[in-house]
Amino acid sequence: MVFNKEELINDFFKMIRNFDGTRIDILEIRKYFGLISEIRNITPPTVEFMTVLKAYRPILFHEFRKSLVPSTAMWFLANVNMAVGDALVSLGITDVEHLQRLVKGE
Repeated sequence: MVFNKEELINDFFKMIRNFDGTRIDILEIRKYFGLISEIRNITPPTVEFMTVLKAYRPILFHEFRKSLVPSTAMWFLANVNMAVGDALVSLGITDVEHLQRLVKGE
């Protein structure tokens, strides 16, 4: 599986735009984070994605975190705290227009 960071960011925002808060969404989140953990050509921005998910879909993030097995790698990553602004900058999202395009899918 070969991705670049921009593809990952676009896929992530596309995924969270389509969530409606069902249990299936939690399974999709787990599947997505499982898949990106297998990427070897770049370091996936996992903590940044979790931070964005926590900020923009807090109930869904809470349910996702509750579904994780304690003391696993994913559980530890889900419990890392990062400011959402820092996460967005780390993802290369530095202006409002770029963020709006990602959030709205335009």
